[in-house]
Amino acid sequence: MKNYIFRKAGIVGAGVMGSGIAQVFAQEGFLVILNDLDEDILNKAKERIKTNLFLLHEEGMLSGERLKKALQNLSFSSKLSRLKDVDIIIEAIPEKIELKRALFQKLDEMFSSEVILATNTSGISISLIASVTENPQRVIGMHWWNPPYIIPVVEVIKGEKTGTDIVEAVCQLVVKLNKKPVLVKKDIPGFLGNRMQYALMREAVHLLEENVASAEDIDTMVKAGFGFKFPVIGPLETIDMAGMDIFYNVSKYLYKELDASPQPQKLVEDKVDREKLGMKSGEGFYSYKSIDSLKLNQERVKKYVRLLKELGYCRQDKEV
Repeated sequence: MKNYIFRKAGIVGAGVMGSGIAQVFAQEGFLVILNDLDEDILNKAKERIKTNLFLLHEEGMLSGERLKKALQNLSFSSKLSRLKDVDIIIEAIPEKIELKRALFQKLDEMFSSEVILATNTSGISISLIASVTENPQRVIGMHWWNPPYIIPVVEVIKGEKTGTDIVEAVCQLVVKLNKKPVLVKKDIPGFLGNRMQYALMREAVHLLEENVASAEDIDTMVKAGFGFKFPVIGPLETIDMAGMDIFYNVSKYLYKELDASPQPQKLVEDKVDREKLGMKSGEGFYSYKSIDSLKLNQERVKKYVRLLKELGYCRQDKEV
């Protein structure tokens, strides 16, 4: 079994996810090249990464020395050929299957079969992406969560032909990046996280559409109710704690009452048609027209940081 050694990573796609992934590699001591065809997107990524690193420094999670080294570890390029000496390439381009397949076909042709090719897709089949390559055994899913430099978990998804040694190597890499790997053994749509997340969001939208409660109260029920427990105890642990018999008896009458819509609800469709897309357009389920979205997101990140510290998911530097 091959022993993979990771020293340098290439990230393709410099949006929010790609820049966040590149930041994690850099701050954990790896050399990393962030690639994007658009120079303007690359320049924005540079500023975004600097802002995030300084925020972590201010919150005591990153020493001045590590911040300096992280910036030194980063390089940026609009040319794929600059990634020639990397050990792993992580794709973080838009969620369009035709774009991803075209990119992986090109990467497979350009780079040695020793280079691991990973996709950050949120739910597209790893096997389908890998099928356009000559070396599908080196293609793997590596799904990060937004914001990547905060959320502890990374889903590692095995495609039908992904090599066992590749799976083990990537899981070990995630640990070295100070993250928690979650192995998804079957290449199913949505993997683990999004299947559970979308099941909850479907029911939340249904309850709002049926006027059972306001958007504020639905969100409060999750944040200050059952969701308050989830950083400490997961859904299956919750069942064990409550009792399998109780879960069984409640499920018998409640399951048939839950929303099982095979398509997005009319409420969501109407909002998309009216371009009420959420924070990006100024209105979604809530209005953001009089809110400083950047400040709001920074305040949320600071809360995440406090939670990370409390739960022990992060390494805190003594010298800051």
